[in-house]
Amino acid sequence: MNTKHSLQKALSLVAFLMLLVATTAQAKRVVERPYFLGSNNHKLEIERVTLDKKATLIDVKIYQASGDVGIDSHASIMANGVKYDYIGSKQLPKGVFVKVPECGYVAATLRFKPMPETTKEFDFRETADNSGWNIYGVRLDGKRPHADIPQHLLQQALDKNSKLPSTDLNLGKTVVAVRLLGYKPEYKTTLDIIVDNWFSPYRMPYEHDSISVDGTCQVSANAILPTVATIRVNRTEIPFLAVPNDTTTVTIDLPTLTLAATHLFANDSDVKKYVWFEGKHATIDTELQSVKTKIDVFGVTSFDDICGMTPLQYRDYVQQSYDRLLADINSNAAIGTATRTLAQSILSMNYASALFGFKNNISMAPMIAGKRGVPRADMSIDTLSYFKPLEQLSVLHSKNQRYYYYLSDFTSALRRKYISADPLLDDIAVGKRLSRSFNRKRPLTEQQMAAAHDSIANDMVRELLFANNEDLKSQLASADNILAEVKKSANQNSTFSIIDIDPKMSAQQILPTIADKYKGKAVLIDFWNTWCGPCRAAMSAIHPLKEQLTDVVYVYIADASSPVDKWGEMIKTISGVHVRLTEEQADALGKIYKFSGIPTYFVVNKEGKITYQKTSFPRVEKLKEELTSAMH
Repeated sequence: MNTKHSLQKALSLVAFLMLLVATTAQAKRVVERPYFLGSNNHKLEIERVTLDKKATLIDVKIYQASGDVGIDSHASIMANGVKYDYIGSKQLPKGVFVKVPECGYVAATLRFKPMPETTKEFDFRETADNSGWNIYGVRLDGKRPHADIPQHLLQQALDKNSKLPSTDLNLGKTVVAVRLLGYKPEYKTTLDIIVDNWFSPYRMPYEHDSISVDGTCQVSANAILPTVATIRVNRTEIPFLAVPNDTTTVTIDLPTLTLAATHLFANDSDVKKYVWFEGKHATIDTELQSVKTKIDVFGVTSFDDICGMTPLQYRDYVQQSYDRLLADINSNAAIGTATRTLAQSILSMNYASALFGFKNNISMAPMIAGKRGVPRADMSIDTLSYFKPLEQLSVLHSKNQRYYYYLSDFTSALRRKYISADPLLDDIAVGKRLSRSFNRKRPLTEQQMAAAHDSIANDMVRELLFANNEDLKSQLASADNILAEVKKSANQNSTFSIIDIDPKMSAQQILPTIADKYKGKAVLIDFWNTWCGPCRAAMSAIHPLKEQLTDVVYVYIADASSPVDKWGEMIKTISGVHVRLTEEQADALGKIYKFSGIPTYFVVNKEGKITYQKTSFPRVEKLKEELTSAMH
C-alpha cells in the first residue's frame, strides 16, 4: 500500500472540504446587531440578519412581560421598492401565538423570501397597513445613523451656577418647542408633551400628533408654578422644567434616541447623548437627564417585587428604594446645586405619594406584573406609625421646594397632616372639584363659575381654572370640525364607515341598536381606544381572520378619550364599521356588561344575540371558532 499516495489523497480531500465550507460560508452574508432608523414599537428587535440564496433570515427578540405573542402571516420586508414575503418560523408558526416565558422575551428566526445579497437597507413590516410591529431603515452596511446636530448645540456652554426659578405663584403660558432631527412621518413616531397644572382639560398623557413634516412641534399650556414636565418620544421619557411665561426649546437626535431605547444598543457609549435644551434653565434640564432614573422610587421591576407584600413590607421596600436613590443623587458630581435640589424635591414627593398609595399599588401589582394566584394582603395599618417617616421629610415643610406636580395630591385630610399649613391647598381642592368635568370634556357651567368666584380666594388659582376652561371650549370646537371632516371622508370611502350614536342615547340601547342594524350577519364588536397598545396589537393579529371571514361585520367602538384627530386618522386604516361614544356611555356599557378593560370583544349571532364576550385578546383560533358558529 502506498502510504504517501493515500496521505496526499487525504490532504487533497481535506483541502477540498475546507474550500467547500469557505465557499458555502461566503454564500451567506450575516449582519450582527443591524442599526435602524425608526420603529413604531418597543417590543420587536432585530438582532441578526442573514442573507442567503434560499431565504433571508431575521433573528428577532420580542420583549413582553407576559401573555402571548405572534407574528402576522402577512409580514414582509421591503427593499428598493420590492416586497419579500414571510415564509414562516419554527418558534413562531404562522397564525400561532406563543406564551412569553419568564425571561420576558421570545426569540425567533423569521424566514423571508431571499433578498439580493447586495441589499443595503430594508424595512420590516408586520402588516401592510402599518398597524403591526414595524422597523424602518434597517441598515446592512454597519454604519450607525446620525442626525446633523446644529453646531451651536455641540458647542453649547452650560452655566454651572444656574439657579432654580422662584416658587412664587405666576400665572402664564409655558411654551415647549420640540425639534426631532432625522424625523420622517412614515416612521410613525409618537410625541406626547405632558404638563400637569392641577386643572388640566387634557386626559393624561396628552397625545400630541401635530408634528410638522420637518419634525418640529410647538405647544403651550397654562401654568402657575414651575414644575417638572415630560416629553415622551415613543417610550423614552425626557423630563424638563416647565416654567410660567417661559419657553423651553428641545432638540432631539431621533435616530440615536431610537437606538438608546432598545435592549440591544442601550449600553453603547455612543447613544447616551440625544437631547439638547435651550432657554433660561438649559443647564438644569440637561443635568436632569443624568438623574432622571433616580427621581422615582418605582423602577422597572417594582411591581414584580411588591407582589404579595404586606403594607409594612411595602413601606420598607419604598424606604430602601428612596434611601438608595437619594444617596445616588447626592453623590452625583456631574450635577449642580440647583439640579440636585430639584431632583431631591421630586424624589421626596414621589416617595410620599408612593407611601400614601400603598393600597392601590399592592392591589394592582399582580395585574400589572401579570402574576396569578397572588394572595391578597391584609391592608390594615396603624396610620400614626405607618406614615411617621413623612414627618422628617423637609420638602413637605418648605414652600421654596414646590417644584412638583404632586402638590395637588395633598388636599385630602390625611395627607395634609404631613405638610405645612398652606392656604393654596384649600383653593386647589376647590378647583380640582370643579374641574372634574374637564376629564369628561365638559366646560364649567354658570353655577360652577359662580362657585369658583365665591370659593377660591387666590386670584391666580381662579384664573388658571378659567383659562383651562376656555382651552377646553376651543378644543371641543376644533374636535367638532375634525369629526365632521372624518364623517365626510367615511361617506366617500368604501373600506370604513361610521355609525352615528347620539351622545344622549342610553347605554342599554347602544349594542341592541348596532345588532339590529346587522341582523342576518355575524358581528364582531371590538372595544378599543387609540392609546391602547394591546388593542392595536390585537387588531394586527385579527387582520388575517378578516380576510378569511369576509361575511362578518367588524364593528370598532372607541370613546372620547381617544383624541378625535388621531382616531380619525387611525380608522382610515382599520376596515370596518366605527362607533365613537362619550366616556359616560363607554363607562355605563362596562357596568352593564361587566367589563372594565380593553380590548373587549363581543360576538353577535345572526339573530342579534350576544353569544360570546371576552376581555383581553382571546387568540385568533377562538375568535374564528365563535364567529363561525355565529354565522350558522
